[in-house]
Amino acid sequence: MKHKSKVRTGFSEFSRKLYENNKNKILKELNASEDDWNNPKWQLKNRISDAEEILKYADLTQEEFENIKKVSEKHRFAITPYYFSLIDFNNPNCPIKLQSIPDIRELDEDGQLDPMNEEQSNPSGKITRRYPNKLIINVTNACPMYCRHCQRRRLIGKSDKNTSKEYIDESIDFIREHQTIREVLVTGGDALMLSNNRLEYIFNKLSQIDHVEVIRVGTRTVVTLPFRIDDELATLLRKYKVQLSTHFNHACEITPEAVRAIDTLVDHGVLVRNQMVLLHNINDDKYCIQKTNEELQNCRVIPYYLFHPKEVRSTKHFQVDISKGLEIMKHLEGRTSGMCKPTYVYNSPGGLGKVPLVPIENIEYDENGYKFTTWENKTFTKDFK
Repeated sequence: MKHKSKVRTGFSEFSRKLYENNKNKILKELNASEDDWNNPKWQLKNRISDAEEILKYADLTQEEFENIKKVSEKHRFAITPYYFSLIDFNNPNCPIKLQSIPDIRELDEDGQLDPMNEEQSNPSGKITRRYPNKLIINVTNACPMYCRHCQRRRLIGKSDKNTSKEYIDESIDFIREHQTIREVLVTGGDALMLSNNRLEYIFNKLSQIDHVEVIRVGTRTVVTLPFRIDDELATLLRKYKVQLSTHFNHACEITPEAVRAIDTLVDHGVLVRNQMVLLHNINDDKYCIQKTNEELQNCRVIPYYLFHPKEVRSTKHFQVDISKGLEIMKHLEGRTSGMCKPTYVYNSPGGLGKVPLVPIENIEYDENGYKFTTWENKTFTKDFK
């Protein structure tokens, strides 16, 4: 309890005051209203995407300013006014800042452009297929905010582009012709950057394929652009029984605005699960992970995956050792609800798929039987039958 109280949430008094102060600065600068702020199209139109814009709302040293400019010349960035308003610029390790503001360490080109070998896992259209019974359709390269740890940063490019209808249709034709495929993930980029009409076109086509049993959407709009989530969108998702995977990495991203979006989805019957990435200096702390997942459970979001960070080029500063993730998972055992424990997974290089990682000291065995260790480090044995 002592440690959890130190993990900042988006509901804390400090977070709300920070948000309102930053929000008011932006509204004043842009001569905008509260209605503008709550409009997702206004948010996207006014994304903060260069160092000069940041200077309007935050004090930067000359070195910080020059570093952001230098990195952004090579790696594009864009931040919604909403998500930008959550940044504590007085804290160099602010989780929001580290995920959204370009960092000079991004110029370190260690790592791979495509560590999951997605480009070679594309049988047709804009598909990524690594498993026999499920696949991904990449429908856009656009996101409300470009995460600095993004696994597909190679696709961000210089501008936002949605996948053409031709490629979408080609992808759906492939799915129709392969009866082993029962689950389709519509993602990008961020799938909810598409209009409702375009989404319905995709969902409707997929729903007409008898062997497609599950349609999922991958999105971070709940976190970075919660105003995108409204009754119309939630009704559309419910109509086609679309399940939603989102991406909260820290409790400070769980704000009243984000929870309103979650409530809209869940109240309409949409299943919402969270896929978190373990990131150095952001959430690689057992108390942070526990607090964040407990807050998600409170909001009716299921903690689904804790991803070990992929070795993507220019993201070396986010990397952690697997031992850190195993330590966190061991800590969660017995100290929080089973509903608050995600599956810790490592994505194999070359597109070989996910490998679940669990603390191996929980169970040992030899020719005499099994030895179990509980969360309190108590042990017991069980003979072979």
